[in-house]
Amino acid sequence: MDTRRLLLIFFTAFLILVAYIYFFMYNKPHQDVHKAAPDFTIEAMALYNEFEDDEVVANERYLGKIIRVEGRVLEVEVRDGKPSAIRLDVGHVLNSVVCELDEVYPRAIQGLEMGDKVVVQGVCTGYLDDVILNRCGLIRRVDDSK
Repeated sequence: MDTRRLLLIFFTAFLILVAYIYFFMYNKPHQDVHKAAPDFTIEAMALYNEFEDDEVVANERYLGKIIRVEGRVLEVEVRDGKPSAIRLDVGHVLNSVVCELDEVYPRAIQGLEMGDKVVVQGVCTGYLDDVILNRCGLIRRVDDSK
């Protein structure tokens, strides 16, 4: 075989491999975090305290895991007229657990007010003075009247 034919075969095989990988990675279904079983269930204040006490250990334990967090709403952040995040109170003036909302579940947040007790589930992505959870969905509102 001459060099030209060998290069053509190699290049064609490479393109087929790249197309195959791209197709299956692009069409890979995303995990529905809202409906998945949580890896951890914890109070917002306890989660924040673990990150504040030892960020390295907390990252090893929670990073990339699905976490169900219960806490009081400190603020509902709104972007472009839609709720984008819920900040849960952790007892510090400037810090909180920030739950970035998944766009699939925005209606469940309507009517949520400061002080409401909620259970939110999402994927922990780290700690930057706040504990950050992404792709969150509201699991339920907790009735305090009992």
